[in-house]
Amino acid sequence: MNTLLLIASIAVGMLVILFIRDFTQKKNSVIRNFPVMGHFRYILIKLGAPIRQYLIASNREELPFNRSQRNWIDKSANGDNNYEGFGTDKDLYNPGHVFINPKMFPYVPEDDHINRTDPSFIPCAKVIGKERNRKRPFRPYSVVNISAMSYGSLSANAHTALNKGAALVGCYHNTGEGGLSPYHQLGGDVVFHIGTGYYGCGVTKNGKRYFDIEAFRELALNKYDNIRAIEVKLSQGAKPGKGGVLPASKNTKEIAAIRGVEAHTDVLSPNHHTAFSNVREMVDFIEMLAEETGLPVGIKSAVGDLGGWEEFEDIMSKEIRGPAFFTIDGGEGGS
Repeated sequence: MNTLLLIASIAVGMLVILFIRDFTQKKNSVIRNFPVMGHFRYILIKLGAPIRQYLIASNREELPFNRSQRNWIDKSANGDNNYEGFGTDKDLYNPGHVFINPKMFPYVPEDDHINRTDPSFIPCAKVIGKERNRKRPFRPYSVVNISAMSYGSLSANAHTALNKGAALVGCYHNTGEGGLSPYHQLGGDVVFHIGTGYYGCGVTKNGKRYFDIEAFRELALNKYDNIRAIEVKLSQGAKPGKGGVLPASKNTKEIAAIRGVEAHTDVLSPNHHTAFSNVREMVDFIEMLAEETGLPVGIKSAVGDLGGWEEFEDIMSKEIRGPAFFTIDGGEGGS
């Protein structure tokens, strides 16, 4: 009995201390107005996501990847049976649902169907850079490719798997704006992505990032033979109106060396480029990159204000100058 009284006394004492602390602090109005009880709100908020994920949401309901997709990836990665039965819980009539149409006599690929010397087996119809007469046009071997995700955002193991997978299936691997890492250089075709931080091809002066043509030449011409195209990022839906941040805790010596920044510091990608400030200057910048490398150069952007795009169209149609391709960001976010 004495032990129970002691435990109860300690519990009551801790609740009194917590009550006084909650009532006197000034950082959180909910906790101040509802001492002790207010903490349950934040406990429920933390528990809400997993409860909805596993007990409430259906297999096809979540974004950006639903439970069914995650389970398929998990089974595939573990080498387990990832087959799905004929009866499906997919909404076959939902706009945007992708169908695979049966064919009476399906195409049967050869064992070595990814043959870079054979132009006949190329699912992608477009030759990027041909219209701009680039010296080194690029025809992707797949219409499905790996979009921009930086090393630093994803781990070394993730990029190693992606690049080796790209080499196996013949698709390209976009580096993301974090620069060209060793894990992008494992055999897959690469699209080198240039963001506002100019990582791998820039220099810091007075706290700002500037494009460095010498560093770019070294990277694009000498660093890796499999760079097939250049992509200049203007904007993306994950960072509307602002740039990106790589926190100091993730900025290791290796990542800093790849990006050309100081290790163990917050790395900020501004929301604007210093190499150009309008459409005309951007077209000149694109032409300069293409002239230096012979590679097709394109841009990535979310589409908002149409004024700049109309000017783009005018310059491209009248002067036959500008991007060899456009990557349109859906604007849904992602990072």
